[in-house]
Amino acid sequence: MGERNLRKKAHAMSARMQYGEKKNIKFKLQQWFIENPRISARIRSLNVIIKLLTCVLYCIRVVNDERSYPEEFPEETGEKKITYYRYLLWVDFDFKIWFLQTMFACISMVYTILVFYLSYSVKIQTSSTICVSLFQGSVVRLLINIHFLLELITSFPFIISVSHPAFLNIQTFIFQIFIPSLTYLYVPVFLNCWLAKGALQAMMNDLNRTSFISSSALFRQLVLLFSVLACLIFTGMCSIEHLQRARGKRIDLFTSFYFTMVTFSTVGYGDWFPDYWASQLCVVILICVALGLIPKQLDELGQTWSERQKSGTDFSSWNGTESHVVVTITTLEVEFIRDFLEEFYAHSENQRIQVVLLSPAELDNQTRMLLKIPLWNNRVHYVRGSSLRDEDLERAKVTSAKACFILSARHVNRKVATDEHTVLRSWAIKDFAPNIRQYVQIFRAETKMHIEHAEVLICEDEFKYALLANNCICPGISTFITLLMHTSRGEEGQKSTEPWHKVYGFHSGNEMYQIRVQDSKFFGEYVGKSFSSTSFHAHKEYGIGLIAVAPDGDTTKMKLNPGPSHTIQPTDTVYYMGLTSEESLTDFRKGIQSQQKRANVASTIANVGSVAVDMPRTDKVDLGTRKKKKRKERAADEIHLIEVGEHVQSSRRPSIAMVTEGKIDSSSDSDQEETCDKCRGPCIQHKLQRTYPQVRTYIGTSNTVCHMMREKRALCCLKLNEKCEHKNAVSAHEYNWRNRPIILAADRTSSGMYNLVIPLRAYYRPVHDLHPIIILLELEEQDSLNDAFLDAISYFPDVYWMKGKIGNLDCLLTAGVSSAEHVVVVKETAVIAEEHTADCNTIITVQKIHRMFPRLRMITELTHASNMRFVQFNPHNAYSLAQSRFEKKERKRGSHMPFMFRLPFAQGGVFSANMLDRLLYQAIIKPFVVDLVRLLLGIDQQKDGGYLTSFVITSDDLWIRNYGRLYQKLCSSVADIPIGIFRTKKMDTKTVSLDLQEQCKDFESTEMSRNKDMYDHVKNRMKLLNIKDSHTFNWRFGARCRSSVLEGSDEKSLISYVIINPAQDLELESGDIVYVIRSPIRKDATNARINPRRGLRRSKNVSETMDSANNQVPTIVVDENNL
Repeated sequence: MGERNLRKKAHAMSARMQYGEKKNIKFKLQQWFIENPRISARIRSLNVIIKLLTCVLYCIRVVNDERSYPEEFPEETGEKKITYYRYLLWVDFDFKIWFLQTMFACISMVYTILVFYLSYSVKIQTSSTICVSLFQGSVVRLLINIHFLLELITSFPFIISVSHPAFLNIQTFIFQIFIPSLTYLYVPVFLNCWLAKGALQAMMNDLNRTSFISSSALFRQLVLLFSVLACLIFTGMCSIEHLQRARGKRIDLFTSFYFTMVTFSTVGYGDWFPDYWASQLCVVILICVALGLIPKQLDELGQTWSERQKSGTDFSSWNGTESHVVVTITTLEVEFIRDFLEEFYAHSENQRIQVVLLSPAELDNQTRMLLKIPLWNNRVHYVRGSSLRDEDLERAKVTSAKACFILSARHVNRKVATDEHTVLRSWAIKDFAPNIRQYVQIFRAETKMHIEHAEVLICEDEFKYALLANNCICPGISTFITLLMHTSRGEEGQKSTEPWHKVYGFHSGNEMYQIRVQDSKFFGEYVGKSFSSTSFHAHKEYGIGLIAVAPDGDTTKMKLNPGPSHTIQPTDTVYYMGLTSEESLTDFRKGIQSQQKRANVASTIANVGSVAVDMPRTDKVDLGTRKKKKRKERAADEIHLIEVGEHVQSSRRPSIAMVTEGKIDSSSDSDQEETCDKCRGPCIQHKLQRTYPQVRTYIGTSNTVCHMMREKRALCCLKLNEKCEHKNAVSAHEYNWRNRPIILAADRTSSGMYNLVIPLRAYYRPVHDLHPIIILLELEEQDSLNDAFLDAISYFPDVYWMKGKIGNLDCLLTAGVSSAEHVVVVKETAVIAEEHTADCNTIITVQKIHRMFPRLRMITELTHASNMRFVQFNPHNAYSLAQSRFEKKERKRGSHMPFMFRLPFAQGGVFSANMLDRLLYQAIIKPFVVDLVRLLLGIDQQKDGGYLTSFVITSDDLWIRNYGRLYQKLCSSVADIPIGIFRTKKMDTKTVSLDLQEQCKDFESTEMSRNKDMYDHVKNRMKLLNIKDSHTFNWRFGARCRSSVLEGSDEKSLISYVIINPAQDLELESGDIVYVIRSPIRKDATNARINPRRGLRRSKNVSETMDSANNQVPTIVVDENNL
């Protein structure tokens, strides 16, 4: 045991010797004076105060000096000036001032020696000679140190002056014979200002060590420059005053200060000047020192300012009441930042919120000029740094921020790596500020599982593919949702001469709003009414479209159109479309009337055309009479048409929603399964089941019920263009599908493609209207599709894939493009190029397909919205060039979406993924907007909630006449809610101006001849691939037939656009596609009930009886089974 203890002690001693353990007094003093930043800063601040006090005492002594020591200054006579140098060495000291100066000098000297002793250490050496040489070297460094020399000059004379005769009687006789008392020795104490400047600089360094960054580099350089100037001026003022003390031309401190300022400012009035060599030499020395120090400090300040411009500043809110949000982004893009600022500050609630941009990227000239715009100059602050460093998060004041947006640049090649960086940034912010709300944007769906803590999360793949899928079901819905979620006042297009611009632009001003029922004037009177009834009456009275509700304000239970089963309660939160929110109407009645007048003008333009602009106003008496008549009849008929079991009075006979009290005719609404005359062979319905997908491509997908195969398809059957033991078809035209296919052309697979299949195979889609889905991938020869993705799509009916080039005609024809319903073009990998050229490959590919198949419905996604002008670009089209000129005018007027009038965007043929970012920007004001869009797109499904679909208005449906009656018809029969119209019109006077109409006709005549060569080329390739014309022209599409996509006939003269939340009197036209939110249906509902046109049936479900004697309208009964 003894030997073991000895070994332990020896090991501990060797460890202490190895690592240099120090417990002596020097080590403790180093902890106080040097290593501990807080205590060191306090000690240095005390040193600065002492130095400044000595300078103040010096000035007090000078002011009280009367040149009475060593004797009275003689009065000079004659022209010759005499210099008395003894007055430069000896001055009169008051005892109190001398005592304070001596005390401060002792403290300063002790502090200087102590700091020097602690700042150097001599290593232990075996040779004593080396030890002595090291010590001597340290002493030499001390003696030549400028700060130590200044300390000796300003402090040591006071210390030796303690040898006053009153203290040392032995030296009394010597001092009296040779020199006066050392108490009156002049000491240049004003040089302590330079020591104070050095201590101040060291103190600021200690302050920077105490906190992350408490004073910026620019502030330190400014303080240093100011201190150098102050020291130069103070030194010149005191030195010149003292040197002139030896002359008869003596000056005071103020005159000396005046002369120094005039000299340094190079003004040189000449009213006073030094009159002998000593003071003149002092001026020369001061000027030389200034010429050496000031340019150096200015150069360092300029470099620091330049670096500050590049790296930004530390955010500090001057007004404590203003809140701020932090935006972290890896790459600064001008358009990206502009879109965020425009959308963020478009809301009045955000006007007083500061924005802090935290990015590791350097601020380029374009972004710097953007931030200098007066609108954002005082609101937006740039901080260069990484969100992974706590120091930079502290500079951006993340802990006190209202929210944090974690965004990523668009034109990146490796989106997976970008998402990984986003995850780390989100984790770092969560670790640094756990209570901050995070609004995160990612690209890939598989990343969602790592950011479940974020309050709002936008996954581009989820929303993008779901939006593309819904565009195939509801044409133009991408434009509809983009405009609906965009902040606008509906002023776009109102200066145009094109009628469709006015209608389209005005209705684009509709936005989504929420309000609690008990606080609402819109919906407060409908408490206890059904959701369908409330939606109809709110639209009729106020022109707003109620589409969703959150029972008891719980947003997690938000439902789209829950139908008549839901009764409006005061605690419910409702979501509606409107031109403005209810809270923004200062005068409610006048505001509603103004909106209705504007909506009526837009409807008149849509109904009549450009003639409506020049039509005279209707006589006020006629308008008043008509309003009174409508007001009297409102309570008698159409307001109560969808109420159940009520008797109403009316002077006219209603034609909508008069439902018979008996059993509904089974021929029109059969609960039996349909006899399948649509399928070629066995009915596909027997092969399917409505259930949740068995295999999913990523973690975090929502539970959505879909049409699924009862038995998994073999993976070999999924490849379109290869034979297997189960099939012989090798091209799309050999499969004999009942519906036209939908082609997804992409350069690589993505887990987000799962979200394109889900809406197209949702259980509420009619089973016989399911379109085949063909995924065309640009894979290399050695690459193959991921087995996990194949397993996921193998459970869905009629989903295939093939390998091929998107721009290759043979691959497109094999995939069935000549008879496709829609072609979706997506680029998953960005081109490593300049920012705006990232979409060049996609644009050229779309242009090539468009030239080959002019009537093909194509949908594509671009990285930058500004590139939409190149989609389907035709330099010979006069109307497209006219849209370009109008776009420039809209941009000058301050429109945030000037590209909205481009024909490809208006018709839903293109959208930009950065439009999805607007959902994230609005989420801080509208927290519901992301969940609502997910429900609209079918990404999420809510129990007892409705879904989005569409139907076409045919000539047989025009008896309904206008949108208000359509709203009434759908609500009264099947509780469906229309939300908008996708209208396609010819280029006539109702749509475009007269001069452009003539130019379009000339263009159409020449376009066919230009496309003839392309048309012949495609036809020849079809013959070589054995694709007959019948495979293109005679495909079944329900009961209708569609002409070939090769023909470039009159579709060139058509314009398509969306109308959001139309007014009541907007007339319906044949070919209008109505967007409708259907009421909930059961999972086992028959195909007849799923049919979106179910609510348009006329006389089979509606009958009327009227007693002509008393003019009473009979009881209205709604078949609840029908609902």
